[in-house]
Amino acid sequence: MVSRSIPHEYFVLDVADHGGPVVARLGERSVHESVVDRHGRRYRFAGVAKRDRRGRLDVTALRKGEWIVSPDLVYRRA
Repeated sequence: MVSRSIPHEYFVLDVADHGGPVVARLGERSVHESVVDRHGRRYRFAGVAKRDRRGRLDVTALRKGEWIVSPDLVYRRA
């Protein structure tokens, strides 16, 4: 499986701030409509990251412009 050989850390977004309202909850964590990275770029919530059969994040399922925000949320560049 390809996802095993690609470190998921390369696809984790460094979030500086949350933007917009809370649109959902994942466990005890709030899911915000958008986040802003340390360069001021805004990303909108796109879904929950997929995992492979062994429970590893499947970064090959990400589309262009999508990034992982811990703990398994996917945000797309706005």
